[in-house]
Amino acid sequence: MSRTTVLILAVVSAILLFFALIIVISSAREKARQAGPSAPPSRRPGPTDEALEGRLLENYQTESVRLGRATFEEFCSRCHGINAQGGTVKRYVTPGVKGAKPTDVHAPNLHEVYQRHPDEDVGTVAWTTIQKGRPPTPMPTWGVRYGGPMNDQQITDLVNYILSIQSDNKKRPLLEFQAAGGRRAE
Repeated sequence: MSRTTVLILAVVSAILLFFALIIVISSAREKARQAGPSAPPSRRPGPTDEALEGRLLENYQTESVRLGRATFEEFCSRCHGINAQGGTVKRYVTPGVKGAKPTDVHAPNLHEVYQRHPDEDVGTVAWTTIQKGRPPTPMPTWGVRYGGPMNDQQITDLVNYILSIQSDNKKRPLLEFQAAGGRRAE
């Protein structure tokens, strides 16, 4: 074969290849146009909150109940009993009452908060009681915002523990922590 023939075949092959490439590109564009507009990856919907946070939230709630139990054992069990089934505060004297005599005061069973407050939310009752206390009973103020030693996270954990031990076994949503200044999530 002569050089000219090889050159002509190379040019024809290049032209055919060029047209084949144009056909492939236009075919791909037509398919994309028929499929409709496509959002870039950064604009496409991602996994749901449940898929992202479900397991994390469950772990947080389990940890919150565990921490609440530890807080209970450290601060509350001396009055409410080690198993939160009630106890006695020995020789309590009501502060600010002249001539008050020491008396034994019963601390309630925390497994039955729902029975003592039938039409109220157990979490709200427990939260308010722990935060503010119950003057003039032996139940002190625990919330730091009312002069007590516990921060909101400790109280949230403690309430979650109390919610987890209610004897009616009714499923109650655990509290989620929200810093002071915002409203507590329920």
